[in-house]
Amino acid sequence: MKVVVSAVVMLLLSVQVFAQTKVSGVVTAEGKPLAGVNVSDGRDIVQTDSFGRYEIVVKPWSEHVYITPPSGYSPESEDGFAPGFFAHLVNDGTPETHDFRLRKECQDNYSMIFLTDLHLTNADFKPDLKTFKEVAAPAIRNQVKAASSYGPVYLANLGDLSHERYWYQYDYNVSDAYNTLKEANLSALVYSVPGNHDNDGAIKTDNTDWDAGHLYRKTIGPEYYSVNIGKDHWLFLDDILFVNGPFKPNRPRAVGAAGSLSYEKGFTKNQMEWLKQDLSYLSDTTRVFICVHSPIVSDGSKGYTFRKGQMDTLSTMFSRFGKVMIYAGHMHRTYFMHSTQYPVFETTVLTATSGDMWESQPNRVLGIEGEDGGVYVVNYLKDGDKDSWQSHLFGEKVMRVFDMNTVAKHYRKDKDIRRQLEKYPQRLDYADKEFRNMILVNYWMYKSGQTVEVFEDGKLLDVEKVTYEDPLFNVSYYLHLFLDRLPVKPSQKTIINRHAFAARASSRNSDVLVRVKDAEGKVIYEELVKRPKPFTYEMK
Repeated sequence: MKVVVSAVVMLLLSVQVFAQTKVSGVVTAEGKPLAGVNVSDGRDIVQTDSFGRYEIVVKPWSEHVYITPPSGYSPESEDGFAPGFFAHLVNDGTPETHDFRLRKECQDNYSMIFLTDLHLTNADFKPDLKTFKEVAAPAIRNQVKAASSYGPVYLANLGDLSHERYWYQYDYNVSDAYNTLKEANLSALVYSVPGNHDNDGAIKTDNTDWDAGHLYRKTIGPEYYSVNIGKDHWLFLDDILFVNGPFKPNRPRAVGAAGSLSYEKGFTKNQMEWLKQDLSYLSDTTRVFICVHSPIVSDGSKGYTFRKGQMDTLSTMFSRFGKVMIYAGHMHRTYFMHSTQYPVFETTVLTATSGDMWESQPNRVLGIEGEDGGVYVVNYLKDGDKDSWQSHLFGEKVMRVFDMNTVAKHYRKDKDIRRQLEKYPQRLDYADKEFRNMILVNYWMYKSGQTVEVFEDGKLLDVEKVTYEDPLFNVSYYLHLFLDRLPVKPSQKTIINRHAFAARASSRNSDVLVRVKDAEGKVIYEELVKRPKPFTYEMK
């Protein structure tokens, strides 16, 4: 009897092992077959033949089959928003057919507009949906329209579109957030990557990272893939490993969460295998861009955020392409990094499109280092790339200049600020005489090699790069935390600014000219500041 049972079990196991799903289809452009198009199930890659046909046996866990759109073509879209480069799989062992249709597109010049960290929640304690719809969305539509003068425009959503902590509390998840983005009618295809907050916090299994991403994959699509645009190769990768570890003592628990919502940074084994194959189809001269949620390299002492072994492997994989630009969000601040440990990678970290999750007040779109919330626009042109930070309220705005005399006056007289500084003496007290006659420039698009100059009556002043906190963000965010008796993290008791510059004027009333020069000495921005300049809580 035992022998019979074992035979039956073995038969069932063999059926499971060999019940693989064969997927086939045709890739066409305007009715004509396209050869040599990469098709993947998230692990393996095959190419279409001369008739545009492909056939692939997908992995048991695969939920999509998708293509890498070739240069000069764009995937057709049913709604003008979601690019049709992928298809959902049933993957039950029954053969499936999925065709892909592309359209020709001149990509000699094109633009990518980066959004990140929208943190849409439908929460009752902040007007996030209202601010997005009434302030951010119209500004983004204007930027899409302006960029379209160069050629095709694409949007890159760098993750944290939603916020898993509030999915169950406010009945609004990543699917709802994606629909809100779609309903904004941004008039461009949107390519997305998942952020740590786009995972389902109610999931805690033996395979939490994969299982918690179920709604993202069902709603938005594959978590990693590639797209060819013009002569460039774009990688959209998932660098969040969602752990959802044990609850932490004395920490508030999210409604509906099965754990602490913790995560690590890195790529899964399957993604690394897919990435290796994807890059094998590229020539050494291809310009490669990487879009992720969290920065892969860092400016800390370690210099990277992944495990070192994986970083070494990635460095080897990408070294033949020369410089590789990484675009990331997650940090809610803007800075540009060159990695000394892994020099192949350069990183652009972008402040949140939501400012600081729409929570500062009255300035709902102010970032944590005083940056104006907005989008990063890059025009990739035949005669050289152009980049700009476009704020929701002011268009191209890259800095804010403070007359610290008026800031000091406010810090001296405001009783709430005096109480805040008693509670948190580590914070900068701008009422101190050391800030007298100081000009503080928060230039959030600062890149290595650039120079910030300050002139008083035509005389160049000494300018020092400092880490002083942004006073506008303090009164717009941290002061309200203090007044509302909300917890302040230890890391928030002392705030630094990576793009602050200070100069000291000789007079209280003299006007100053702030000028920014690029590495070649060309003036790229300047602003005349009339003093005394009022310090107001309103963003200007």
